[in-house]
Amino acid sequence: MRPRVMSLQPTPNFHFSHWNQREACQTHWHAFDTDFGNGQYFLDTLEAWRRDAQAPPRLFYTALTESPPQAFISKISAFGFGLLPGVHRLSLAEGRVQLTLCIGPGPQMAKEIDIAADSIVAHNLNAWGVRHITRLCKLGTLLHWTAANSETTIQLQGLGFQMGPLPHTATYRPAWKAKTSLRTASSRATDQLQRAVVIGAGLAGSAVAYSLAQRGWQVEVIDQGAQLGAGASGLPAGIFATHVSPDNNVLSRITRDGVRATVQRADALLKNGFEWQMSQLLEHRFLGKRQLPQGQDWPAEGLEWSCEADIEHKLHGGLNAETSALWHSIGGWIQTQALVQAQLKHEGIVTRLQTKVAKLLRQNSEWHLIDSSGATISIATHVVLATAHACQELLDSVATDIPSTPLKRPHLPVTALRGQVSYGPMQLIEENLRNKLPQFPVNGHGSYIGEITPFNNADQLPYWIVGSSFQRHDLDTQTRLEDQLSNHQQWAKLMPAWQAEISSGVDIQQSHAWAGIRAALPNRLPAVGALNHPDFAGLHICAGMGARGISWSVLCGELLAAQMNHEPLPMATSLAKLMAASRFG
Repeated sequence: MRPRVMSLQPTPNFHFSHWNQREACQTHWHAFDTDFGNGQYFLDTLEAWRRDAQAPPRLFYTALTESPPQAFISKISAFGFGLLPGVHRLSLAEGRVQLTLCIGPGPQMAKEIDIAADSIVAHNLNAWGVRHITRLCKLGTLLHWTAANSETTIQLQGLGFQMGPLPHTATYRPAWKAKTSLRTASSRATDQLQRAVVIGAGLAGSAVAYSLAQRGWQVEVIDQGAQLGAGASGLPAGIFATHVSPDNNVLSRITRDGVRATVQRADALLKNGFEWQMSQLLEHRFLGKRQLPQGQDWPAEGLEWSCEADIEHKLHGGLNAETSALWHSIGGWIQTQALVQAQLKHEGIVTRLQTKVAKLLRQNSEWHLIDSSGATISIATHVVLATAHACQELLDSVATDIPSTPLKRPHLPVTALRGQVSYGPMQLIEENLRNKLPQFPVNGHGSYIGEITPFNNADQLPYWIVGSSFQRHDLDTQTRLEDQLSNHQQWAKLMPAWQAEISSGVDIQQSHAWAGIRAALPNRLPAVGALNHPDFAGLHICAGMGARGISWSVLCGELLAAQMNHEPLPMATSLAKLMAASRFG
């Protein structure tokens, strides 16, 4: 009898079997799976990563799936809701594992992947197409497949793959210099200390600082204010909710990404029911605005985010039964300064208040932050401007030792938006009305949030907050009685069933007021990332969120940190490009 020839089989988990062979300078691993299936392969990889003391500090797992694996995702994350077609980022293991689900036709969704994978599992190479796989590879990418015919394997070799020692494996090692449109992955050494200075200690600045500190950066946050969140982020409390549109437009998709990122961050850092709450939210559709997509354009996953409000919700929120309204299951409120302070408590962050940067000087690839007297405040290779409408003043101040080009300097066409809110103790409201007001926020023409316990003094009485006013090109932060009265009128119109009671049952002149200046850009999208101008290398922007700072700041911070660390982006590449600061120079 002739002896049997035993063929070697791939190890049970292909990703795990190769990440320990990475170079010492590689601090994260990007695994890619062409078919998420029932999620078991991801679970195997996650378990291997948890058990392996030599595993990379951060694991990025990108997977494609034609339809949302809703039942599976709900088992591993409380934030796997509303998985509509598109790209979704779920944070696991305290942010050290990032699962990116791309839902939709495989080759089409693969275009949203921006960084080549270290290892790829292609379940059916014939169906997927070799060229699509090759686009996602860099020199040394390892590939394993479960099904491929001989013609496909020949194509692999022709495109630069070398067959591996085990069946159904190959490594991308073309004999030529491969061209790619993908971003370059990180090559940072594990012992190389990265340092950045963030100017601005509000929602945007604290979010960027926290995201960088989570990745091992030492971050210095500088702010001219006497306290954290002294600018527009000094808002006592605000709402987060998705934006709906009949065509599910860019603004709607980005806002959903932002809300998912915000609730994951808030859940990790804040006290639920005290500093924040995903309480759900009622939206009064004034003049029929904010229409939902219809039919198949808004499937069950969309309805997890937003649906038509039922009569019970409307009546409980002070609307009439016939009032047009939406119900946002994924919505709620946050005490803004609680989030700012929680993010800035990270051990990798040092904060300096009452420090104003007057000028930025670039010398020998380093940025010198100069005060009004000419003294150097700090020096860093990377500086992030998160100062809202004041960003342009710092951009205009930039000087370099050797200007490299006469190109036009970057310009952010920011519109300053003044907003004033009114707030006061619940006891200020007439008792009969107070007992009827809802536990969830109501939004529309202004907004209402009630029964909030001050996060910095739990002994104080719970408060309500309404507003805000909306004035363009107005930089005055002094509060105004006329805006208090306007907020009161807005509140009454917001809840038409109780309009008379609100008008007569709240002494608005006994309430408090707060005003701040927000910054918006022409297309209503923020500016995030580096600039194109060579003299501004190492300078990054995170600004222009308008009235959506709570919903967007965490996403923008994660996006900028991913760019600075050369990681896979936390959202669809096509959407991230629309938010690029480089569009302004």
